[in-house]
Amino acid sequence: MSAPLALERRRVASVALAAVAALAALSAVVTGFDAAHLKPPGAAGAVLPGFAAAAANAEAITIATKDSTYRIARTQRGWALSDRGDYPVARERLAQFAEGLASLTYVRPMTRDPAKFDRLGLGDPAKGGEGVLVQVQNAQGALLANLMLGITPAGIYMRQTDGAQTWALKGELPPLKDPAQWLELTPLTIDPARITRVAVQPAEGPAYVLVRVEGTSDFALEAPYDRYLVLTPDGLNAAGRAFAFLKPNDVAAAPAIASLPTARVAMRTADGLVIDGELHQQGARHWLKLVARGDTPGASQDAQLINSRAAAWAYGLTALDYLNFAPPLTLLARPSGPAPQLPLAPTP
Repeated sequence: MSAPLALERRRVASVALAAVAALAALSAVVTGFDAAHLKPPGAAGAVLPGFAAAAANAEAITIATKDSTYRIARTQRGWALSDRGDYPVARERLAQFAEGLASLTYVRPMTRDPAKFDRLGLGDPAKGGEGVLVQVQNAQGALLANLMLGITPAGIYMRQTDGAQTWALKGELPPLKDPAQWLELTPLTIDPARITRVAVQPAEGPAYVLVRVEGTSDFALEAPYDRYLVLTPDGLNAAGRAFAFLKPNDVAAAPAIASLPTARVAMRTADGLVIDGELHQQGARHWLKLVARGDTPGASQDAQLINSRAAAWAYGLTALDYLNFAPPLTLLARPSGPAPQLPLAPTP
């Protein structure tokens, strides 16, 4: 009797052990399944592995923010900003962008909660969020990059456009929200010492001429306003040197600025270069159109270079720069006669 009983006990123990093992295996599977869903997937290394090589085949870049969407495309003349009449993009900025994307590496996973995306600058720009959508396409339309980026003072964050997982990244990117940051907005380079005469027709008031005071860097009013009392010497000099310190903040194809000129200004240098400027105010924006000519062979060459670079475009100005180019005479000077006598107030 004892032998069969022992055999039965061993059989029951084996079944029990098998059951325990099965339960343990099932528990491990369930635990692993839960962990996979509770723990965000890890990532390491480059965000866009191989992008540096693939970028050579890129044909278009699209950047979308809450304020604007703009497109940069490869043209026969090189990369250009489609939204600005195919104005050429600065090569340095394009290189910074490509190198910046290639340099992005994962640091650590962040939140998966869409309600917290805005804290990382990753809110959907189509819904007013601060995220920056970056897409790079090749000639076949395939996306070489398709990222939602949060570029904040605290760092760079990223999420895939079709996912909820976010990451903190390491790397450097140029400014992406302002399309004008991609452009080489230097239509001309003029040494202020070359400028000898500037004729101004402001939007309001009489036309006048500024001339350089011999032996100095200052400008003065030409007759018939040379005896006027100057209110602001700095204002005279700012108008006289405006072409030398031209720093546009935007650009558009010249035909797109179809409003009539509000003011005109013509600058002449000592060596015969003349640059005519038309100032426009279209809506709330201020614009400058340029055309150059030369009275000497050397000046003519300078004029051709300026025209090849600038004649097809209108350059955006701030309101202050617009005013500096063609200020009304009343802001600069007034007749030097005695001040008018005002009647005394009646004695109460």
